[in-house]
Amino acid sequence: MRLRGFLFGVSLLAAAAAPLAAQDDLSNQALLERRLRACLAAGAPASPRDSLLTAVVALRSLCYTQINRVHALRLREVDRSFGLPKARLTASDRNRLAEARRLATRRLGHEVALAVSSFTGLAG
Repeated sequence: MRLRGFLFGVSLLAAAAAPLAAQDDLSNQALLERRLRACLAAGAPASPRDSLLTAVVALRSLCYTQINRVHALRLREVDRSFGLPKARLTASDRNRLAEARRLATRRLGHEVALAVSSFTGLAG
């Protein structure tokens, strides 16, 4: 009887710990990238077919959360490459950091547009 209670308790703890482990995986870049790509692929069939621009706008709206997670992760990587948050940056380093962050943002936007074009068959 005690053994059965113990096993039941262990199974409850394992069930409760599974969502916590999944939350830790959210910081995994590959997982976030896959989730974004899956969101774009899932929304592509229902996106407007007027132009690539309208399809991109619609899918960016649909996948807003996934895009923001990937964006935040990429900006964190840029910041780390400059030694942030502990580093003291000179004015020129701050300008380079701002440019690197803009580049990371533009690169993500370009990747989203390319994925939308691929999934919808629309060309810009």
